[in-house]
Amino acid sequence: MGGRAPAPPIQLPFAEPGDPSTQPAPQRTGRGGTAYNRYLGDPERQPNPCLAPLGAGPYYAVKVYAGDIGTACGIAANGNAQALDATGQVIAGLYVAGNDMHSVMGGAYPAPGITLGPALTFGWVAGQHLAHGQH
Repeated sequence: MGGRAPAPPIQLPFAEPGDPSTQPAPQRTGRGGTAYNRYLGDPERQPNPCLAPLGAGPYYAVKVYAGDIGTACGIAANGNAQALDATGQVIAGLYVAGNDMHSVMGGAYPAPGITLGPALTFGWVAGQHLAHGQH
C-alpha cells in the first residue's frame, strides 16, 4: 500500500525506425522540414534542431485538448485602439487590444506571445485616449 503501480510502457504509434533526431526531416512527421520549424528549434541540435533523442525515462503524459491561443485577424482598429466597423468608421466608445485586436503583424502569427506587447501598448493607448477626452 502507498506505493505506485508501475506505468505501462508508452506506445508511440508515430515512431519511425532509427533515431529521428538524426534525420534532417523525419518522413512521417516532417518536423524540422521548414525554415519556420528550424528557427524555433535548438540550433545546437543537428542535423534537425527540432528533435532530440528520447533518453531513459521516467516519462509522464497529460491529455492535451486543442484550443485557440489567439487570433491574427481580430477586430480592426485605428491607432487610438478604437474599434472600426466594416466601412472603417470608428465605433464610438469601443476600444480593442490584445487578442481581440487585428494583429499589428498584418494578419500573421510569427510566434507565441506576439499579442502581449501590442496588448500592453494599445491598452495604454486606449486609456490615454479615454483619459484625455479624445473619444
